[in-house]
Amino acid sequence: MAISTEVPSTMSVAPTSANTSAVLPALGMDRSSAQIVIETVTLVLLWVASVLGNVLVCIVVYRSRRLQSTTNYFVVSLACSDLLVAFMCMPFVLGRVVTNRWVFGGPMCSVVRFVQFTCPGATVYVLLSIAIDRFYTIIYPLSFKVSRTKAKQMIVLAWLFSALLAAPCFYFFRTEDLSQKTLCPTYYPGDWRGVLYMAAVFTVDYLVPIVLIILLYTRVVKHIWTIGVGGRKLQRTKNTVPATKVKTIKMLLVVNAVYLLTWSPFFLLHLGHVISAVGGAHARGDADPTWFIATVWIGFSSSVSNPLIYWVCNPNFRRGCREIFCMSNMKCYRSNTYAITYTTPFGKRNHVGFALDTNVTATTTAESAQPQNGHVTTSFDREAKREKKIAWPLVSNGANTYL
Repeated sequence: MAISTEVPSTMSVAPTSANTSAVLPALGMDRSSAQIVIETVTLVLLWVASVLGNVLVCIVVYRSRRLQSTTNYFVVSLACSDLLVAFMCMPFVLGRVVTNRWVFGGPMCSVVRFVQFTCPGATVYVLLSIAIDRFYTIIYPLSFKVSRTKAKQMIVLAWLFSALLAAPCFYFFRTEDLSQKTLCPTYYPGDWRGVLYMAAVFTVDYLVPIVLIILLYTRVVKHIWTIGVGGRKLQRTKNTVPATKVKTIKMLLVVNAVYLLTWSPFFLLHLGHVISAVGGAHARGDADPTWFIATVWIGFSSSVSNPLIYWVCNPNFRRGCREIFCMSNMKCYRSNTYAITYTTPFGKRNHVGFALDTNVTATTTAESAQPQNGHVTTSFDREAKREKKIAWPLVSNGANTYL
């Protein structure tokens, strides 16, 4: 991550070439080669895992109409947010780490910081939308329903609100020159502007949504796992909530917990930095970059965690991934009972896949080809044909098809 080397405001003269060597080590700019290699390898691995995992999520949901539920629209939005971080933040952060300067120009400095603050905000509001959807689906299923149109509107509003809240990044983050180096600041300025704005971002983009998510899921968990009978709390033996929805809630709880753990250090460090800068502890760039790089790397790991959670907690996602990897392998494709080898119009309308039993069909075909009553051709016998007709199997008790 780009580390600012702005001189403390108490100094009226910029550092000369004589004392630059004393300033930069104090700011932690001169890192060892081992540190740079470790940071580079870690970020490359995060980038590869993030791109592959989130692209796989989008492909699985796109290919299977059975997975295109309202919840999965939110899941795709989370994947797009992680992909935006991977393509618009990670490569530029890597270039900053390797070159120890900002070489991408002033406009990209503002754009990268804008994306860096927009995506976490959009993610938390999409998670809040999922919590609202699950709350009404499970507790008040008849009073309110989040349709696909409403889900799309909630996603658009989440992104627009986060983008508007992060728009001041184009004003606060501009390239700075120090000792023949162009650097992109990483912190907000340590004055009343930075304190007020960072406090607003922390409250609106992090604290309030997290509190609402916790309250909503608390109500949902209480409704699922306990029922009140005569003032006593009983185990969930008579609760009518389907087991598939309970599994979905468990998976979403893990997703929210991982977001809370991975992005909390990032917001807390920014807020603590601007507050301490106002108190005179240090200036905008006078801070150890090791802590900042660590928090950014932890935040980037959130882009990798969601596909892993889906893989562990959702069998349908695993099945969709296996189908994607088996598309070029016809043997694997035929042996998979979930693969759609033939689809009737009824199946297309109701998203039902049929697997053809090749052994039975071949046997039936061979029997029908045998001559009857000494004739070379087979006579038309409707009843005989009806008896030999093999119905293709339809799985009646399939697993839950929603992520």
